[in-house]
Amino acid sequence: MEISFSSVWQNLIDFVKDVRPDHLPDHFLSQPQKVFPYLLGIDFLLMIPMLGIIGATGVEEGEHELVKMMDQPLVLFGMAVIAAPILEELFFRYPIGRWWHKSDPLLENISSESSLVSWWKANFKMIFWTFTIVFAAVHFSNFATTVPIYLAPILVLPQLILGIMLGYIRVGWSTRYSMLFHAIHNGIPITLMFLGGGMKQ
Repeated sequence: MEISFSSVWQNLIDFVKDVRPDHLPDHFLSQPQKVFPYLLGIDFLLMIPMLGIIGATGVEEGEHELVKMMDQPLVLFGMAVIAAPILEELFFRYPIGRWWHKSDPLLENISSESSLVSWWKANFKMIFWTFTIVFAAVHFSNFATTVPIYLAPILVLPQLILGIMLGYIRVGWSTRYSMLFHAIHNGIPITLMFLGGGMKQ
């Protein structure tokens, strides 16, 4: 099976239906540089309707905390494209990966047959969805306190989808790839806003 938009989409859907740590076919695993462009395309195609759904809630753009940083483009870029991808991927994605497969000085005493690894394997789906949902939920704090909390499930839908895709990437390849994807996901719209005059230089 060749690497194409449809094959990447189908593999992502299969992963969502049955979350497991060995979801990537061998030719995907060995060629992330070919899979990534399709994942980015899927990401932004999914984000477009999500933004429409959020717009339908009536929540104003100005109620998003990041809007307050529009006059500090370098700070915003540094936070969204550098700090957030590194910190959030270490916290939300690193724990869900197959961290015992490669040498890690922090985990050098953990055997691949340890009780911790056995528990992780047995509870992988629960671990994945817990971290993914919490990742989405914490992003509700990006909105002003005046936004009704009952809108939270709708307003964090983009982060839920992003979290699924980042988890797919982290589990399949590594945290550095999920960091890269996260940085690109955040960087493209911020760069477009900057080029379009949406932020003061």
